[in-house]
Amino acid sequence: MVKNTFNIALLTGSQTPPAEILDHLKQYPVAYGLYLNFPTQYQKEFLDFCSGEGSIYLCYDAFFHFVFDTNRHLDRVEYLLSALLNQKVHIIEVLPREGTQMAEMGSEVIVDLLVRLEDRSLVNLEIQKYGYNFPAMRMDCYCADLIMREYNRLHNKYGNRFTYQKLHPVIAIVLLEKNPSEFSSLPDIYLHHGNTTWDSGLKLPSLTRQVYVCLDKFNNVMQNRDIETELEAWLTALTTRSLVRIDELIRKFPDFADIYREIFEFRTRPEELIHMYSEVLAAADRNMDRMMIDEMREEIEKLSREIVEKKQTLADKDAALADKDAALAEQQTRIDELTAKLAALMK
Repeated sequence: MVKNTFNIALLTGSQTPPAEILDHLKQYPVAYGLYLNFPTQYQKEFLDFCSGEGSIYLCYDAFFHFVFDTNRHLDRVEYLLSALLNQKVHIIEVLPREGTQMAEMGSEVIVDLLVRLEDRSLVNLEIQKYGYNFPAMRMDCYCADLIMREYNRLHNKYGNRFTYQKLHPVIAIVLLEKNPSEFSSLPDIYLHHGNTTWDSGLKLPSLTRQVYVCLDKFNNVMQNRDIETELEAWLTALTTRSLVRIDELIRKFPDFADIYREIFEFRTRPEELIHMYSEVLAAADRNMDRMMIDEMREEIEKLSREIVEKKQTLADKDAALADKDAALAEQQTRIDELTAKLAALMK
């Protein structure tokens, strides 16, 4: 990436009154109609950015794909992945983001970024706005999808000459905007690297490597702390809307000025920006639907388990009552027998 000395003041320029922005937007009826239908939160974000009061949240799908467009900024993608994986990476191929069709609602595995590195390993990156239930199972599905892609590709290429040794590692990276409950026991740790290990110490290589990044935890940890590392720089860029924080970021890591120069150019084209925000809202709705479906399924499964347990408890109680009734009946029979004998003796 090209070095430069721009700072945030040069990038943002002068402020524009919100009323002037809306007057401009009214010249584009479709764009203005989209704005009017936005929730208040997104209307405020849009006007804050266009007026020069704040920045854009780069983890929004539309803006992430713009900033990390592999056709224009492959070096930027390499820079991000190098920081996340703590190793220098070089990308030799960008692959389609759509993967194997899953049975769940007939949907496909679609990630935000999928590339092949110089060592032939595959890396995918996904941003999750909400921490979906069962994160480990989902991560395993991402890895399984990557492995099957490679298996099918290599099997078709080599035919009978295919061997499993030809398969290369896959690395799945998930950026969690709001971490699931499974991560709550480690409040100060926002980065998790994992792979298969054996309790016996057996050295058996695995094809999968997994990385979780908890962005909300990162923000908590970095409060009142300086940005020191490239990883901290990237995670700050992905999450902050603060112009003060962005200014600090650019002063310490001037390469990031190129990103913000591109972003702040949208201030002069709010009629285009509003359509990107519309994509953000559509993606947010899809994510919310998926989360609600997961939550409802989990609630149904929980209630079903409780019903089965209660039925079993009632059945056990009924069995116990039946046993007691039988015991009482036996006791009553014995009383009747003894009473009859007593009456016979008294005669």
